[in-house]
Amino acid sequence: MKHRSYPTLAAAAGLALVLSACGSGGTSSGPGGGDPLIDGTFRFALEADPGALNPVMTASSATGEISRLAYDSLVYQDPDTSKVGPWLAEKWDETPTSASFTIREGVTCTDGSTLTPQTVADNINFVANPDNGSRLRGSVVPTGASATVDPATRTVMVNTATPSPFLLLNVGRLPILCEAGVKDPTASNKASLGTGMFQVTEIAAGSHYTFERREGYNWGPDGTTSDTPGVPKTVIASVAPNVSTSANQLLSGELHAAPIDGPDKSRIEAANFTSIKRPMSAGQMYFNQTATNPTSDPAVRTALIQAVNLDDLAQVVTAGNGIRATSLVAVEPRACVYDSVTANLPEFDLSAAQATLDAAGWTANVDGKRSKDGKPLNLRLVYDGVDDPRNAAAELAQSAWTQLGANVEVTGGDENRIIDIILSGKDNTAWDIAWIQINSSLPSTFTGYFSGPVPAAGKNFSSISNPAYDAAVTKASGLTGEAACDAWADAESEIVKSASAVTFADAITNLYFNKAGLSFGKTLNGSALRLYQ
Repeated sequence: MKHRSYPTLAAAAGLALVLSACGSGGTSSGPGGGDPLIDGTFRFALEADPGALNPVMTASSATGEISRLAYDSLVYQDPDTSKVGPWLAEKWDETPTSASFTIREGVTCTDGSTLTPQTVADNINFVANPDNGSRLRGSVVPTGASATVDPATRTVMVNTATPSPFLLLNVGRLPILCEAGVKDPTASNKASLGTGMFQVTEIAAGSHYTFERREGYNWGPDGTTSDTPGVPKTVIASVAPNVSTSANQLLSGELHAAPIDGPDKSRIEAANFTSIKRPMSAGQMYFNQTATNPTSDPAVRTALIQAVNLDDLAQVVTAGNGIRATSLVAVEPRACVYDSVTANLPEFDLSAAQATLDAAGWTANVDGKRSKDGKPLNLRLVYDGVDDPRNAAAELAQSAWTQLGANVEVTGGDENRIIDIILSGKDNTAWDIAWIQINSSLPSTFTGYFSGPVPAAGKNFSSISNPAYDAAVTKASGLTGEAACDAWADAESEIVKSASAVTFADAITNLYFNKAGLSFGKTLNGSALRLYQ
């Protein structure tokens, strides 16, 4: 088992982090030596419509992507080195049960107010309060966390009653809303109430979102200010769920940046655009263990895994541009690297899958369809995404499970629709198998999804009750460093062994740039965007 831990994160005052320029050639010149373009318009492809823009109230990855333009975090973690540097906080420290952040002075909000340490604490306490319904509670802000302020030192102290692994990394990446956004969470659904480089000025749902640069911004992670050459004046996020359309617009110059994978990747590569590689989970499979669902039977879950060739499924879902996943933690920089999958999954074997169901009492009738105690094996697969590779992967799984003797209904949809089905709590029995990606760099993020209350009271959408997982999490939560990574690997292995969730594919998505780039990192943070002539 391979593992590594994140570096020691205690920071001294005045610590400076040297961040590598990924793909753009830095801030002084662009691809091919082009000079920075002053006051240009940066257009990029957004793979789904974000809907509401409040970044602490939605689980939408599209909202997470677009929020980086308008909201800053307390610290910045470099994806190449995993080191942590200053952002809204100028220094920090942590213990197993606490993290402290000294908030820099002079940070302003889009409404003209000044960011105070109390506002930062209010953000943390808002997310931690279960009555507020933040989707970041239990993941970014641990359940039970509380924040207090020392005004004299401008320090925010976050405490947990029990050890909370990766507490600094978790809380440090929380998008910080200004006080008006904390007091009225709905106010930031259609407006930017943050401290970021940009603020939204136009919303055309399903089409585009326009952001304008704020003057006076001077606290970017790499020293960027609103006067830095190449920083755009305007940013337009174009909703482009079709990858081929994004590829065409990137080639024509209509877009300056777009994530491209699948069959369109080869023609973009031929254009010799600068790019950044971003690994991302492409195939995670969850099984509903609500008592009335057939997938509450561990034999059914095991047989479904045995019946489908996951190697083939990984290639189909990534259009040949992916690899088999070895951990649910796929987003860089990862706090831990380990393999929880290979040794814990049954091998692909249709005959073995049939035998597994036979032994559990799911018998086949004359037409091969299976039932138990008069109840047919009816399965409902819901999956995130409507592109051709995901549709083809769903059809492949449907065919394999039909051959096993199940009746399989398949429903594809955009991310918001699938999230509504599995996380809204409207009907927790409405699905049996879900393909939706929970993307995180921290293994502790998944705890709320694998234990605790079901929606709408909690996030355990698969209704998992796994004492071995819970015990392993308890052990891991009291550890730090290499020992913590080993323990988190053991915890995730229990989920795989019980066939509660299976991660089967990671895609390598390239973020391509045409006359543009990033001054740091691998995400479209507002202060990192650069345009070139």
